[in-house]
Formats: sequence, C-alpha cells, structure tokens
Amino acid sequence: MINTQGTRILISFLICLSCFLPGLAQPTLDPDLKKPAKYENRTLRAEKTGQKKFNAPRRFFQNTYTHYNFFFNAREKLNRVLDNARAQQIDRYTELLSFYNYSLENTSSQQTELDSVIYKVNAGIFLHDLRSDWMDNLYLLMGQAYYYRNTLDTAYMTFQYMNYAFSPKEEDGYDKVIGSNANEGGSVMKVSTVEKRNVIDKALSEPPSRNDALIWLVRTHITRNEMPQAATLIQTLRHDPTFPKRLHNSLDEVSAYWFYTASQYDSAAYYLEKALPVAYDKKELARWEYLLGQLYSRAGKTALAKDAFERCIKHTMNPVMEVAAQLQATQQITGINDVDWQAAIAALEKMARKERYTNYRDLIYYTIGQIEVRRGMIPAAQAHLLKSVKYSTVNPDQKTRSYQLLGDLSFNQKEYVPAKNYYDSVEMGYLPEAEAQALTARLEGLEVVASNYYVINRQDSLQRLAAMPEDKRNDILTRYLRQLRKQRGLKDDDLSGAQQAGGPVFVPAGNTVPSDLFVTYNSGEWYFYNNSLKSRGFTEFRNKWGNRPNTDNWRRSNSVSNVTFNKEIKTEEAEAAAEDAELSLEALIAKLPITPEQQKVSNDSILQSQYMLANTIQNSFEDYATAAVNYEGLLDRFPASSKEAEILYQLSICYQMLGKTADLDRVKQKLAKEHPETREAKLAADPVKAQEEENAHVKGATVSYSHVYDLFIEGNFDGAIAAKAIADSIYGSNFWTPQLLYIEAIYHIKKRDDNQAINVLQLLIGQFPDHPIAEKAKNLISVVQRRAEIEDYLTKLEIQRPAEDSVVTLEEKAVAAPVEKKPEAVTPDPREAKAVQPKTELPAVKPVPGITDSSRLKKEAPAVPTGTAFSRHAAQPHFVVIVLENVDPVYVNETRNAFNRYNKENYYTVPMNVTIVGLTDQVKMVAIKGLANEQAARDYIVKAKAQASKDIIPWLKADKYYFIPVAESNMDLLMNNKDLPAYRNFLKQLFPSEF
Repeated sequence: MINTQGTRILISFLICLSCFLPGLAQPTLDPDLKKPAKYENRTLRAEKTGQKKFNAPRRFFQNTYTHYNFFFNAREKLNRVLDNARAQQIDRYTELLSFYNYSLENTSSQQTELDSVIYKVNAGIFLHDLRSDWMDNLYLLMGQAYYYRNTLDTAYMTFQYMNYAFSPKEEDGYDKVIGSNANEGGSVMKVSTVEKRNVIDKALSEPPSRNDALIWLVRTHITRNEMPQAATLIQTLRHDPTFPKRLHNSLDEVSAYWFYTASQYDSAAYYLEKALPVAYDKKELARWEYLLGQLYSRAGKTALAKDAFERCIKHTMNPVMEVAAQLQATQQITGINDVDWQAAIAALEKMARKERYTNYRDLIYYTIGQIEVRRGMIPAAQAHLLKSVKYSTVNPDQKTRSYQLLGDLSFNQKEYVPAKNYYDSVEMGYLPEAEAQALTARLEGLEVVASNYYVINRQDSLQRLAAMPEDKRNDILTRYLRQLRKQRGLKDDDLSGAQQAGGPVFVPAGNTVPSDLFVTYNSGEWYFYNNSLKSRGFTEFRNKWGNRPNTDNWRRSNSVSNVTFNKEIKTEEAEAAAEDAELSLEALIAKLPITPEQQKVSNDSILQSQYMLANTIQNSFEDYATAAVNYEGLLDRFPASSKEAEILYQLSICYQMLGKTADLDRVKQKLAKEHPETREAKLAADPVKAQEEENAHVKGATVSYSHVYDLFIEGNFDGAIAAKAIADSIYGSNFWTPQLLYIEAIYHIKKRDDNQAINVLQLLIGQFPDHPIAEKAKNLISVVQRRAEIEDYLTKLEIQRPAEDSVVTLEEKAVAAPVEKKPEAVTPDPREAKAVQPKTELPAVKPVPGITDSSRLKKEAPAVPTGTAFSRHAAQPHFVVIVLENVDPVYVNETRNAFNRYNKENYYTVPMNVTIVGLTDQVKMVAIKGLANEQAARDYIVKAKAQASKDIIPWLKADKYYFIPVAESNMDLLMNNKDLPAYRNFLKQLFPSEF
C-alpha cells in the first residue's frame, strides 16, 4: 500500500527546492552526434536538452537515474579492473618499487571490462539530460577508463575537453577565457573551478570533476613523458588560490610522481610524504611507506628512511613486505656500530619461529644472511643462507636468490669449487637478463676450474695411496672394496665361477641353517617398523640371492621362451659380470700410479690441470694472487717441466699486475736464462718486437699454405704434397686450415688411400670442431668406411655412368628463331649429360595441341647494352652457372655433387639438372638447368651465394668460383665463341651491382 502522505510531503519539498536551485545544474552541452543511418531519425534524450525547463523534479529524477543506473555501475567496474591489476602486480623489494601498485600493462590487458565502462559512461551521457549534476563525473570516468586502457591520446583529449566544456561561464552562457583577467576575480593564476557547495549539494552529488580532471591531465602528461607540460600545470595549480583543499594531497601525489619519474628522489620523497593520506587502502599506504623509505635511502637521509620502514612494518599485512622492511631498516646506518645487529637478528629469528611466518622462513633466513654479510660474519651468513635453502620448498625464486648469494660469498672468498656448486643450483629463468648473462659467463670459468681441481685432487689421492706401505695400502683397498661390493649387493668372499655364470642359487649349500630375521625384535614392535632389521634383511637377501628382479619364479621361468628378453638378460649379466670382475683387489691396485710410467702419466695430468686452473683464475677472474700461488706451486713441484717457460711468463704477468717488482725481475731473469729462445722469453723481454716477429711468421705461414691449397685445387698433387711437407717442417700444424685438410682428404680418397683420408679428416674434426666443414668431414668418414659395401651394391645394380671427371661438351650450333607455330616433337636437350641408362619401355607421348612457348615466338626487344653479340632474354629459361678457373676435375666434380645435394634439399619441387661443361682447358662450368626465367636465376644466385661459403662448398675459396645467369640462347652463343669475359662485361652493363 502506497504511503500517500509521505508522497505529498516529498513533492512539496521538491517544489520548494525548485525555488532555491533553479540554476545550479551543469552547463548545457551541445552533443554533435554522427548516428548510424538506421537511427538517423531517432532523437536521444541528450539531444532534447534545453527543450524543457530543468526544474527540481526533473533534476532529481535525472540525477537519480544517471547516478545509480550508470555512474555507480561504471565506477564499480573500474574499481574491479584496478583490484585485478593490483592482484597481478609483483613487487621485488630488493629493487626500487614502482610508484603505483599496478601497471598500465595489467590494466590494459582487461580491455573488455574497460570497454564496458566506456559503453556504460556513453549510455549515461546520451540517454539523459546533459544538465544533470553527474555529467562531469561521467566524463571523468571515461577519461580514467581510456587512461587505464593505455590509450593515452584519447585520455588526454577527454580530460582536456572537460577543462574547456565545464569551465566557468559568463552570465549569458558564453565561455570565459581560462587563466585570464576576466576569470574568477581577475587573476591570471586562477584556472580551477571554485567549489561553493551547500549541504544539499554535498549530500546529493559529487564535487565538480573539472578540478579532478586537471589532476588527471598532469598524470597523463607524466605517463606520456611530457614532463615540461606536466611541470607547468603543477606549478599553475599550486599557485592557484582557488584550487580546492580537498585536492591538495592529490596534487602532492602527482608532484611526487613527476619527481619519481625524473629520478629526483629527495623531492619525490618530500611530496610522497604529504600524499600518504590519499592512499587507496592500508595496503597501498604500507607500500607507499616502503617506497618512501627507499626514496629517502637513495637521497642519503637514513634517519627518515628508517622511520618510513618502521612505519611500514607497523601498517603492512604482507609478511614478505614486513621482512623486507626489517632488512631495509637495519641497513639505514652510517657506521657499522650505529645499530644493534643482534637485536635485529633476534627479532627476525623470533618471526621465523612463529607459525604465521612458516611459509616465509626462507625469506627471513635470507634476510638474516644479508645482515650477517653486512656485519662481515661470512660463516654465519652462509649458515643462515643454507637454512633459507632448506625452507625454500614452494618458492623457487627465493631459493635461486639464496643460492646466488651463497655462490657470490664463496666466489669472493676465492672458494671457486663451492661457488660453482652453488651457482649450478641457480635457476637462470628467475634472474634478470643482465644478471643471468653475467652469471653464465662466470660459470664457464668456474666449470674449468672445478673440473681441473677434481683431476688434481684425484691424482694426489692416488699418489698418496700408491706411496703407502703395501700392507697398509692393501688394508685400505680391502675396506674400500668391501664397501663397493656391499653397495652392489655382493658377498664379501669371492663367488665361484659357476655361481657367477649360473646366477643366483636357490637352495643354501650344505647344512647351513638360515638365520631368523624376526628373533631380535622387541616385544610389541613390528618388524617393518624396525629400520635396523629391515636394513639387515635387505643386505642378507642381496648377499644370498644377488640382484634379482622384482618378479616371481613362475614369471622368471616363462620369460625363458622370450628370445629377445633372454638376449637382454644375457647382455645385462655380461655387463654385471664385467663390473664384478673389476671389484677385486688386483683391479684396484692396477689403477694406482705405482710404476714409473704410471707416475709420469699421473704427474702430467696434475701439471696440465693445475696450469689450466691457474690460467683460468688469472684470465677469467683476474685473481692474480691466487694464480701466482698456483704457478709457484707448479714450479716447486715440477722443476724443469715442459711447461716451465709458459708458467714463468704467466707468472711474470701476475706479478706485474700485483705490482711486485722484485718477484717480477726474478721471474724474468730465470726465463731469460733458462729459456732464452722461446716465444715467452721474447715476449717478456720486448713484447713489441716479439709481436712483429710473430706477425711475420704468421704471414709467411699463410702464404705457404695458401700456395699448397692452390696446388691441390689446380691438380698439381705431387707438388702440393711436397710443398706441404716443407711447410709442416717449418711451421708445424698450427697453421692448417679446414679447407686445406678437406681437399687433401678428397685427394687421398681419389687415390683410394682411405686410411690416410680418414686420418686427415679426423685431424680436421679435432682441430676445427665448430667449423661447418667438420660436419661434412664426419659424413665423408662414414662414406669412406663403407666404401666397399657401397661400391659392391652399385656394381650389382649394373648402372653405367660417366666418369666422375667427365665433361659435357655442348653441341655448337647457330641460334635460330622458330618460325612455325606448330607443336614440336619431344627431343633430348643437347646440353644435358648423355649418361647411358638401362633400357626401359616408356609410354607413348601424346601430343598436346595448342601449347607453344610464347617466349620463343615473340620477338624480344634488344637490351640496353650494345656492341655485343649477347642479348637479353629475360623470359627464356635460364642456366645458373658456377664458373671454376684452374680447378682440378676432382674438385669440379665435388662442386657438382654439392650443388646437386643443395638443390634436392632446397628446391625439391623444381626439376633441376646439374652438369659439368668444359668451356676451355682451364675454365670449367657447373651448369644448373631448370630455372624458369632470368629473375628466377638471379634469385637462386642470391640465395646460393650466401650459403656457398658456409654449407655448400665451404672447402673452396671464394676467389676460385663465381656465379652467372645465362639464358638458353646466350648459352649456345657462349659455347660457340668461348668469350666468357665479353659475357661478363655484358652482365655488368645489365646489373652493375650484381655481377
């Protein structure tokens, strides 16, 4: 039932209200709408603005609908977007926090929700009277939605529109010039809107949003990196006497944001302190207090920073932030004695014992470790960091940080092997890219150091054991052997040969009574709860039955019928028997360096490993002191060794870097006296002169081996072999190139000297494992090793093929244009290789009527180059020709094979034929037929030229070959006149930058 009396009172109140508030509505806006054709004749409510008086009842209902149906819902959606973005924010408290607890990347990812806000706002504007009190609030929401959508240009235009559309008006409705003498009392500094609001306005509406839009305009300028515009507007608003007090803290917020973006941390902290009251909630307040402490710390104001961190500890509900703030507060000191370290550590340990912080113990102990590092208590720091690792069960990021700090501490303490072990446990994916790259580079050196350290340690242990008296040594080896046999489940006494060969014995031998495993258990204690009894039972089972699979006897007996299974079992038993055979005292003694030959091998291993270890520490870590200690140890332990000159030279560099002149002079004198003719002695005496001599030596070697290479390529094999022998006697093997070794191997294969070819290819792979030719060398070794099998298979096929060094001679004929438009009979191409093939019956070729080559019928216009016998035929089929000059047929054939493989791998859908064409005795051409036209040939050359020196023919120098495209007509002409230089000049005129 409707309360009619209440309704009459409400209507009377609204009528009275209309007498006092006739002109307090928002300024009238004139919407300029471009409606779709379907709705052109429909009038929106916003277009009817001004047609009726905006009296109190109309105002009340319009405000109510706009507020609760549109503004409220849009604001709630926008708040949900911000809440989701805040939940996605991940803060690293060891780094400077971002100014806001969300990012535009996280907000803009919720584009659907933000579009819904914009849709709701537009509906609220165009479906209601524009004189409503909520119009400016809707436009503010629209601008904020565009800002969070990261469409900053649209956000800027929206806020700027509010600045002009809702600015103060004249009495007759005309706009006042913002910031002019005619505005708000005649001051040029007055740009904001005066907020004169009575009690009813404060109760029923929001404050005018134009002033808020000015704040958001500043924020948009900063985000767009328009710092001068933002600073100008900040100063204008700060000096505006009419700027409302309710927005002073918001102005301080954007001021702090401006200084934060400009990295002026002192001023940013000053204004952020004043902006704390406008924090969204307690979480944001605590976060801003943490950021405030960071800003004060970077500005050098430790007392204010510590106070900010302590306030953060009181306000935060985030345990991670609390622990991080504890750490930061303890670090805000000017001297090592300015803080009670024990109290800080005790407070953190007390936190770790509380159940509330169980999941954050890894972070707490990591923080304690950092405090101990600052105190210089490295062992205590390492102990707490190991506890952090122990409790890092669900936080791999924190575990990575703990291992990284452990590695850093060990590395700084010159403990390189533990450092390597800690770094191995670091997950690189959780580190910033720069840190991950630096750590990866450091790990490369540490791996070299650790591997050589293990070699030295192992050889030293073996030598100490070999130097012991025989009885003592045998006693140690026997105990060690017993442990090994126990680990493999074998008896201490030797098994008989029959038992080893026949497998486990199912019935105990003799009258041995098996011991009862269950006689020693305590009253009330079950066997499977007694760990000692379980261990004893497992050991006795292994000793008696061996390593039996976990299957019953029925399945074991049925498996005999499975041949494959039997083979696998026999293989496994053979391997196990071989391993068991090694578990004897004689086998262990044989591995000890007892004989002089074994001692020499062991000492050489130690010498090489310790030299590599010292050299890596010197060059990778620049730890010259540790490297010098290792070099001196090598000189003392291995005097007059083969590496003494290198050791002395590296030691001189270390002493020079350390500034130890006396030791430097001593080492140089010894080097000059005992190794005067070595490269190291010359470098130590006069580095410049030694480098010049070395450069001359390298130049001479390069010239000599280049000459050897040319002799091989040109086919002068005897001269090449002799020249290489002379060069090797002078320069050794230091200047061999992979190309030289590869073509030498091909020569040996041609001579059917397969063993020598394989040796050369293995040298290539060993010296140049990362070179592209190395992979080809591996494939070639596989082919050579199966040479007999392959040749036998091909022989049985009875295929006749031309010799590998055969050359196709193209038929010389005149070029004549076709004159008859009729189908041509199918005839073999005279330019193709004429190989003898087995006779097979082919189906009759049916003539195809009406198909002719239009490119041969039409008369092509002559190309631009004149005065030459060649002409351009861009539409004709083309050859791609690889011209080889002074190259032996052996390598010409290899080139043909290489391009055959390249075409099959990369142009498998295009039929191509690769043949060798002899132009002259010195010039051979590898002609590739199958390119449709000139452009296809040019494209092929571009791709093949880029791959030739890498994958196709990397063994052939670039100055030994070049590519040219040749049309069919030009190929006939070229074979007639043999004038290759003229054709190259013709190409250069057509394509100056290509050929």
